[in-house]
Amino acid sequence: MRRRVAAVVAVLLMAAAALLVVGILLERHTESGEHPVVATREQQETHHDESTDGAHAEPGTAPGNRGGEAAERLTGINVESPWVVALGAVVSVALAVAVWLHPNRPVIATVVAFTAAALVLDVLEINYQLGADRIGMAALAGVIAALRVATLVGSGYLYRSRPAAT
Repeated sequence: MRRRVAAVVAVLLMAAAALLVVGILLERHTESGEHPVVATREQQETHHDESTDGAHAEPGTAPGNRGGEAAERLTGINVESPWVVALGAVVSVALAVAVWLHPNRPVIATVVAFTAAALVLDVLEINYQLGADRIGMAALAGVIAALRVATLVGSGYLYRSRPAAT
């Protein structure tokens, strides 16, 4: 049973990392899709007038803010930068491999710490996306948060259960 739970935890870590990357890519695509790449002079002037008087900004946000602004205020790091997302994905994959191959207490404790920190950021992202009326993105962040909770539950089981004698 312990091996199966370790495999499930590893798959959950990988799935959360994959969905996070997909979510970041979707968010960047929709943000870049909001502004035309080629605009007529009249469209450029209209857009310039709207952005300078603040009428274009969403309520409660300043122009140019990204989805991770709350997390950035909390950590001081832009958690949606490509390097941070890539590092998070690599760490998640490394932890998945480690928990699959060696589900011992130090590995499980590391998985719990990483997953709990990521869950806090996911909850902040859900809150931001709901505030920006991006229900689909909030739902995706909710799915990722649910995967993280399931990872924590599985990790708790692994931490409390005894490893099989070898």
